[in-house]
Amino acid sequence: MTNPNICGQCDSMGRSCCTLRAENNEGLPAPVSEPEIERILSFLKHKRKESFLDNRSNSPQFISQMAILFPDMADSVHKIFPLNGTHFDLKTQGDDCIFKAINGCILSDETRPHFCRIYPFWFFDNEPQVFEDSNCLALENCQTIPEVLLSLGTNPEKLKQIHARIYEDWGLSRSMPEEKKKKHM
Repeated sequence: MTNPNICGQCDSMGRSCCTLRAENNEGLPAPVSEPEIERILSFLKHKRKESFLDNRSNSPQFISQMAILFPDMADSVHKIFPLNGTHFDLKTQGDDCIFKAINGCILSDETRPHFCRIYPFWFFDNEPQVFEDSNCLALENCQTIPEVLLSLGTNPEKLKQIHARIYEDWGLSRSMPEEKKKKHM
């Protein structure tokens, strides 16, 4: 059953994915691409990106996490996030995302960073998977991926589109190398 307020309930219990915790602080917040930054700037009008973004170092652990998320793109991940380079992510106020408000995110759904829009899902082998997150009420209340999808009011096709936009916005080509194409024929 769809529960359009499950994220609000989760947040009211202090369990929001918009709040960093010691156990997941290194992995979050997620990087924000230039196209995402432009959408946020367009939505916020007179703000400067420095008001909502942090410029962080690409640590070996961060690069490793990105390579896990994009297993078919490890070489590209290392080019986009070079060691000793930097990336942008959303600032926090205390432990909360800078855009987190009492009634949820102040950004519109279309404006939110892709990682925020797709969470707690990710795609591996073109199949939706969920991240393990003991703080996610939807994951706690649901036993299967279809139940989580329904609870969050989304579907695999919408999530696939967001996932594809992540690849597109980061410049990660998803075309198959010639030798893999031949194997699939």
